[in-house]
Amino acid sequence: MGNRKTFNDFIEKSAINKDDYLIGYDEPIPGGEKKFKLSDLRNFVKTNELVVLSKSSKLPETDPEDPIFDSDVVKPSVPFFSGKIFHVKSSDHALIELPNLSSYSSDLNIMCLITNMTDHKRVEIKTENETPALNARGVLQYESGLSDATTVTFLKKKYDTGVFYYSEGKWYGYGDLEGPASLNIQNITTDYVFSLRDEDKILHFKHENEGVKVHLPDPQAHGMKSGTQFFVHNISNNWIEFEVDSGINFHARAKYLRKKYDDAVVYTDGYEWFATGDLS
Repeated sequence: MGNRKTFNDFIEKSAINKDDYLIGYDEPIPGGEKKFKLSDLRNFVKTNELVVLSKSSKLPETDPEDPIFDSDVVKPSVPFFSGKIFHVKSSDHALIELPNLSSYSSDLNIMCLITNMTDHKRVEIKTENETPALNARGVLQYESGLSDATTVTFLKKKYDTGVFYYSEGKWYGYGDLEGPASLNIQNITTDYVFSLRDEDKILHFKHENEGVKVHLPDPQAHGMKSGTQFFVHNISNNWIEFEVDSGINFHARAKYLRKKYDDAVVYTDGYEWFATGDLS
């Protein structure tokens, strides 16, 4: 026993190579230990575990195929879905729910991937109702910050993939995520100042009593790069007037949308404003 080494007797290596080895046991008895090369273990280690979801479901916290987790009393320290790749292969639109993990450790950090493998059906992803809403593109956030039946993001096309991770009590997501529709429509009834959050939106003006003004700020001062655009549609019986900051040019044949259903595309080159459409 005096000649046996401990881990402290080995020199720390700065890198791992294929000829390194581990000590393991082929039999749980004294003398059963053997050396195993790391390269020999490559076929026994799964770097990615693939799970197929055939219908709408909540991501499982425990392994559905492991009988040890049949009881609600037994729960793993880290949810089953951590590190998994989920292929959604439903025959129709599917809703995938990210579970409430508030009962786990507060420093829990996990991640998983979800891929739309349907025949171009929509895959919706959301958190459980009454829990913090998913922080991701396309999710409509409410003042309460909680999720309900409408706070979802979408994987719309086949092979679209989203990465979802949990940190400090909240779910986050990024990837091929989109809102419920390709066009974002906002209804407006008063004077309005365009901002970056309106980029690529269709602004429906539904003012009732008199005309309204749309103010276009200095693009440079507000970080509006070349190509920033939005769309204005007059749904009212009153006029819409475009105005700009002092010293900024507005290049268009006129500055008014005077009639109902007049519309215009408004964009900037990063320095000045341009518009085309039913201006008069």
